[in-house]
Amino acid sequence: MKKTESLAKIVFLLFLPGFFYGCAKQTEIQNFTFSGMGTVLSVIYTGERNEALENAVKKDAETVESELSYYRESSFVSILNREAHEKEISVPAHVCKLIEKSLEYGEMSGGFFDITYKSTGELWENNGNKIPDDKTIEEKQQFVGGDKVSVNCDENKIKFAGTGVKIDLGGVAKGYAIDRAGEILKKHGIENFIVNYGGDMLFCGNKGGKPWSIGIRNPDKPAEILKKLELGTSGCKGVATSGDYERFFMIEGEIFSHIMNPKTGKPVKDAKSVTVIGENATVSDAAATAVSVALHEKERVEKIMEKFRVKIYTLSGEDSVLKEW
Repeated sequence: MKKTESLAKIVFLLFLPGFFYGCAKQTEIQNFTFSGMGTVLSVIYTGERNEALENAVKKDAETVESELSYYRESSFVSILNREAHEKEISVPAHVCKLIEKSLEYGEMSGGFFDITYKSTGELWENNGNKIPDDKTIEEKQQFVGGDKVSVNCDENKIKFAGTGVKIDLGGVAKGYAIDRAGEILKKHGIENFIVNYGGDMLFCGNKGGKPWSIGIRNPDKPAEILKKLELGTSGCKGVATSGDYERFFMIEGEIFSHIMNPKTGKPVKDAKSVTVIGENATVSDAAATAVSVALHEKERVEKIMEKFRVKIYTLSGEDSVLKEW
């Protein structure tokens, strides 16, 4: 199976002209870019250049990837997937809390966000470049569901219900890493900054007293901005995008979204673009995934918006009409 990355997040969500305009003459603007999590990671902040801060952010991103990546054999996720069906596995407190929070997100979303989706999702990666048959998918679906993972964060131990249970924290890991980077910046006294990890972002403070502005672009007409959004001048906002154009793969000549529906064990369809704005990047990341799956169930999307306390903007169908929920 061949996976393909696109520039969707850059297409869908770009800073509007005037980025940091109004404060450039009053204070220094720093930025640094590095690679990680299979994408480009970047940070922009105000004040004097601080190499210790930048190194701390880079190191922390590496730590998150090494601990949470489904594809790294030494990560805690991989260890759990190999061994947690046999016995309780001890993990660091922050990993346990993230898994616990992810299971809570699953409940909040009505099961449209589910870290155990990989129990079936792995079929689409390891099936000899063939589309999995319905019978095989149905057999694997018995291992999908938040109730298949037992979490004891008093002792920081995790246990799976069966040999077929697999988890993947890809729906929250990037947002989680962004929020951690934000905390590092704050500890170094930085109030105005943007953390941008592959298009998922955290905006904090303001740009010279003015609110941060972003634009949602039409993926079919990149020059067209469908909606301008202002994020305020204080506190922080997490922004996440998800959709068919973000990542996809091809099997038997057919293109499939990388986003899996945990309720069917199959890739979602027609989730062209979902943009979510929430209180932090982790919440926005999880909600964007949930909305991409539940997109055509109006009541469920509205419930996700209520439970996660987020703003939602979606594009679907051939007309590329932006819907504000």
